[in-house]
Amino acid sequence: MDSIKISEDKLVNDGNILSQYKYATTYYDEEIKVVGVKWHGSFTEEEYINLFNQLFEDVKGKKVIGFYSDIRQQGVVPVAARKHFEKDFSPRGKEKGIDKTGVVTDASPFKKYYLNTIIKVTNRPVKLCSKPEDALEFIIS
Repeated sequence: MDSIKISEDKLVNDGNILSQYKYATTYYDEEIKVVGVKWHGSFTEEEYINLFNQLFEDVKGKKVIGFYSDIRQQGVVPVAARKHFEKDFSPRGKEKGIDKTGVVTDASPFKKYYLNTIIKVTNRPVKLCSKPEDALEFIIS
């Protein structure tokens, strides 16, 4: 089967913005049914938790098949925020129908640890990519 070619602009564009924060922007594309976060800074535990709570609220009633996260400019995720993701947001994502996750990363040691922990907990297909297009293709293929 040929891989699907899709550009980052399909999801990450002004028309798809759900919420915008000083440290991240969230997106949803109705055609490909992907929700995503493009991180661009540091944040507190509370800000991280609030972002995901708002994200779930923003996609309420919408079909979502995959999650896209560009963490190349993401600050360090506080341990308590990561644990909240594992115990609350990951199960909620599964209930919502999110099956695959594509992550764009530069694979720094801190991010590798965070990602490997999340991957173990979610027990769903995750692909770490250096290019946004590869992450999106993985999700929708």
